[in-house]
Amino acid sequence: MSQQRSERIGNILHNLWLHQQLSIQQAHELLNYADATLRRDFNYIALHYPGMERYHGGLRFNVNSADKEFVFDMKKNINIEAKKQIALLARQKIQPHDFIILDSGTTCLELAKALEIPARVVTTDVNIAHHLAQMSHLESYIIGGMIRPGYFTVGESLATDMLKTFTVEQAFISCDALSLDAGITNATLFEVGIKKTIIQRAKKVFLLADHSKFEQTNPYNISTLSCIHCVITDEHLPDSLFKRYRQAGVNLIR
Repeated sequence: MSQQRSERIGNILHNLWLHQQLSIQQAHELLNYADATLRRDFNYIALHYPGMERYHGGLRFNVNSADKEFVFDMKKNINIEAKKQIALLARQKIQPHDFIILDSGTTCLELAKALEIPARVVTTDVNIAHHLAQMSHLESYIIGGMIRPGYFTVGESLATDMLKTFTVEQAFISCDALSLDAGITNATLFEVGIKKTIIQRAKKVFLLADHSKFEQTNPYNISTLSCIHCVITDEHLPDSLFKRYRQAGVNLIR
């Protein structure tokens, strides 16, 4: 595959992840690719990527029929530069020898990679624990419990009970969506209990959320924004949203 086509495919997959469905017309308006090119790329994606379903005039992403590792890889690579920006801002909030919790998720993974100072870290993510275990200057703990297949996250009652044995200065959590009306919400119930417990066990909670998650709502409630000490996002959050959240009393750093 040529570099040009690879870049087009990446952009199309990015928008499919965000919107779950994409028509030729929408893709043309968003990406400014020719219709004929988009038809060829859509056919290629439907044939080569799990969970991608072609329909007349468009393409949809069926998460339930996709390979779980493929879903994780897609999520990991979406807004990667934004996630790195957020991780570097979050890293500034951690002092040497702090005791922190790192939630699951790809943005928290970027923060784990940036921890070059001595610290004690508790995590609820198998992938993050793997990275922490290779860093000799860190004292790291992983919460035990049921692992969500393909996503590396730990949850359910055993995990929440174990997490209650820790009290930390700071916690860094992720989410699937946040809004001024609904607060912090998640797409699946599996991680809700563990995220609620993390919020209870930390003196300060930082929410790491890239711009695409703002003013979105998912089915399962985690917390109101008033429980969060600070929300850290990337530079692509529109000025209008940034001002709305600040005016509503949310401590938002961009």
